[in-house]
Amino acid sequence: MNGQTLRIGRVPAWARLHLNASIRVAFVAIGVLFANLHAHSQIYNGEITGNVTDTSGAAIPNALITAIDVGTNTKYSAKSSAAGEYTIPQLPIGTYAVHAQAAGFKEEVVDKVQVHVSTNTNVLISLQVGAVNEKVLVKADAVQVQTTSAAVGEVISGTQVRELPLNGENFVGLTQLSPGVSPASSYDGTSKGLAGGVNFSVNGNPYTNNLFLVDGVNNNDLGSNRGILVYPSVDTIAEFKMIRNSYGPEYGQASGAIISITTKSGTNMWHGGVFYAGRNDFLDTNDWVHNHLNQGKAKLRRNDFGYNVSGPVLKNKLFL
Repeated sequence: MNGQTLRIGRVPAWARLHLNASIRVAFVAIGVLFANLHAHSQIYNGEITGNVTDTSGAAIPNALITAIDVGTNTKYSAKSSAAGEYTIPQLPIGTYAVHAQAAGFKEEVVDKVQVHVSTNTNVLISLQVGAVNEKVLVKADAVQVQTTSAAVGEVISGTQVRELPLNGENFVGLTQLSPGVSPASSYDGTSKGLAGGVNFSVNGNPYTNNLFLVDGVNNNDLGSNRGILVYPSVDTIAEFKMIRNSYGPEYGQASGAIISITTKSGTNMWHGGVFYAGRNDFLDTNDWVHNHLNQGKAKLRRNDFGYNVSGPVLKNKLFL
């Protein structure tokens, strides 16, 4: 630089202190963020449990159980215990094919096993003696009696959420159909955001003691505990379950109901949809009062429309 030497001075002490403090604050903020994610995350996926026996009813230990998600081809595995019991936890909701293999037995495939949000699905497997390369195909029971949990609650499917009439396209209205639910005078299941209010008592508990989860994350307004932060669009809800009583210790922070919502995920097939809901005073008749006063109809123009799409970005790996 024209024969001159460029000298970089030392950073002043006040600047170093400010920089160090900023770095510490940033690390603390990141730590708190991840700590909160861990502390407030709840179990919302389903699981498959069951027993593996032979045709005489004797337990088969160390059998390999593999659950394959039909939509994404993702595989989840477990082995049976000495008593023949197995559990495959934390399964995303969907339809599964459950494969069971053990030395000296034919492979058994239980097809069309439905896994729901926050629900245990029991799959009993009975292996037949034979070659390992032989297969026995069994269809899963469509209706099951819950024997693995004492929790009381109902699963509402995404189809029900989308197709049942909901004022304001608000899923909260469906929570009022469950037994033991009593809305307060301040309940508002039509509006959303700060204007809404999920003030309803379940089995006599205060309405501030309910817990709303979206994909396992606390969705309550922690300021008042009488509202929810995010109202998922009805088109994004895969299903939700309202657990009203006798739920397990994995659900903390509430003594009322647990409303566990899971959102849609893409699969290896493309899916999409469009919707339109319209209101227009052209289709309405005038009421008696306005006719009597020789006044016209009130103007009403409302057009709600949208679309959704899902599918694979990379087959069997990445989905939108």
